Amino acid sequence: MKSIIQVISFGLSCYALILVALYFFQDKLLFFPGLNPFGDCPEMEQRNARAETLKDIRYYQKIKPEPDNWIIIFHGNAGNACDRTYFLDVLKDFNSNLIVFEYPGYGKDSNAPGETIFLNQALELISHIKKKDKACLPVYLMGESLGTGVATWIATKTDIKGLILISSYTSIAQVAQHHYSWLPVKFLMKHKFLAHTWAKQTRTPVILFHGINDDIIPIHFARQQFLNFKGEKELVEIPDCGHNDIIDTGEKILKEKLWQFLLKTSG
Repeated sequence: MKSIIQVISFGLSCYALILVALYFFQDKLLFFPGLNPFGDCPEMEQRNARAETLKDIRYYQKIKPEPDNWIIIFHGNAGNACDRTYFLDVLKDFNSNLIVFEYPGYGKDSNAPGETIFLNQALELISHIKKKDKACLPVYLMGESLGTGVATWIATKTDIKGLILISSYTSIAQVAQHHYSWLPVKFLMKHKFLAHTWAKQTRTPVILFHGINDDIIPIHFARQQFLNFKGEKELVEIPDCGHNDIIDTGEKILKEKLWQFLLKTSG
């Protein structure tokens, strides 16, 4: 009996140590910045996208001569904005000004990455774009993975024309809990990104794209999140692709549906 109690005590001690380690190292498990500093991006330069800085806010910008709208892109948790040239390639035939936001803490800046600073800087960027745009062009927000929550939160704070969400979730806390079901992850997380709560606060038109075979953010999260939006909405489930190949595999579907979405909401 004594040995059984010792084994249980040892198991509980190990479990507690895992919880402590998870809490203190969770930022390392969520945010994966790339190694290159912001602005050191020949791939963006080749596509005529310039690195811009507004105080601490950094982004790449590609401007059309007579654009119809802005599409502002918030990427996923791994790599940097420089790695997202595939968005510029997919959207090159759209008559849109394109911006790819660089998260604070990414691109070798001195900030620590985190939910609050991501959201605040992103909203400040949108405000800046609106103020400097004398033509008052429609503003669309495109989010990828982690960035879908950022885009959704902004839609609760300022008027935008539409949300374009790729690989969306209800909350990062719930996705983490799905992957670590044996741990109370959602109670320990500091950066929960409660996108399901934010979605219920906006009637912005939204189109969601999701790979049916996504094993990082399984598609049931997108189906749940789709129900949370209160305005016009469409969920496009793309077959035969997962999380990281959705742009390549689903490019044709994505472009066709995006054309339709922009035409429908631009008026």
